[in-house]
Amino acid sequence: MEFSEGMTPAPDTHSHPNVELEIVEVNPAGVLIINQIVHFRVKVTNNGLLPLDGVTLLIKGLNGATVANNGAIAPFVSEFITQELPMITPRGGSQLTVPLKFKAPAEPQDRQKLVSAKLEGSQASLDGIKRERSGSQEDAPPKATYAAKVRSNSTGGDPDSTPGDPESTPGEPD
Repeated sequence: MEFSEGMTPAPDTHSHPNVELEIVEVNPAGVLIINQIVHFRVKVTNNGLLPLDGVTLLIKGLNGATVANNGAIAPFVSEFITQELPMITPRGGSQLTVPLKFKAPAEPQDRQKLVSAKLEGSQASLDGIKRERSGSQEDAPPKATYAAKVRSNSTGGDPDSTPGDPESTPGEPD
């Protein structure tokens, strides 16, 4: 009898401790204009000892921002789940999501978190044993966020309103 015979994997409902998420390739970065569309990707890094398959992310718009999957006709919504990423190798392997986008809020606001990303699902494998590592985690905090200031499209004398201002920080933790 092989080691794996007769074993049934148990669901693991806590967040995967060896997965890092980072919001990257934000374009344009800096202070945003109301309703401005911003493109970004999420980098998923596997620092664990096992490869990860079936990785999906929950992407949410925050504080009036909406988010959209890739594609010209993808609607802007409050949240969505990404497509599965290719297998992520262990010990520092990473994958990027397809290009995603968000729309800045319709009202000016001080710097606030506008987008969050968290692990929605994944599987770690060990010699053919599949073990569920996560599912939807309603109470789990986001693993990555993006914050920016949003200004009106009028050009005033406000020095904070210049594009490219380092007001936004990719992957700002909660």
